[in-house]
This record gives sequence, C-alpha cells and structure tokens, in this order.
Amino acid sequence: MTKLLFGVSDTEECRRAIKTIIHLFANRGEIELTLLHVTPEVLVYAESGIVDYGTIENIEKERSNEILDEFEKTFQKDGIACQKILKTGNPIDVVLEIADQYDLLVIGASESSLLHRIFNSHQNSFINSSPIPVLVAK
Repeated sequence: MTKLLFGVSDTEECRRAIKTIIHLFANRGEIELTLLHVTPEVLVYAESGIVDYGTIENIEKERSNEILDEFEKTFQKDGIACQKILKTGNPIDVVLEIADQYDLLVIGASESSLLHRIFNSHQNSFINSSPIPVLVAK
C-alpha cells in the first residue's frame, strides 16, 4: 500500500493537484491518502486592543476544517478515502515532522510569478528538506 501525504492549502494550485493525484493513483491498487492542513499560530499583539483569542482560534479551525472537508469530498467522488489531519504551526516544520511516516509527499506547485516564487513559496523548502520523495503537482 502506498501512503501519500498531501499538503492541503486554500489555493488554486493545490486544488489543481487533486487531478494529478487522481490520475496517477486512483486506479493503481490501494493507496492511503492523508490530507494535512497546517494553520499558522494566531498571534495577538498588545497594541491591537482587547481580542478574544479563543474566538479567533475557533474561526481559523472552522475554516481549516472546511478546507479539509472540501478536498475529502472531491477525492471521495473518485472512490479515494482520506484521512484528515489539522495541525497548527509552521507548515514546513509540521510536514517534515510527520513525512517519514509516508512514501510520498504531494504539494501543489507554487504560483508562477517570479516574486511569489522568491518571497512566498514553501515549495523549495519541502523539496530540499523532505526525507521522502516530493511530487510537485500542477
């Protein structure tokens, strides 16, 4: 059984990666697909005034679960069952912390603009640091 870890985010690049996973793995025997979404830690600064940290955290958790549910439903339409993991922290650190439990890490390709690739892409960090093969899906 092939164990896939799919790093899920609320981006079109990530949604396009679904088709790649289905195309490559849906009819090739058993796979175990785990959807992982990592939310950043909520930071509240003193000068921002009185803030209900719990409310902000709950809103973020609810939104993250909606993202995971959306991806799960898409895979279920093609007969692929998923496990879902929701964690908080730095996405690179969290993914690399559990990656060795899987055979392949799948991530969506970063946006093609040069500025985005230079300043806002985790893609290279995943590729360079992963202990397992990484599939960057377009």
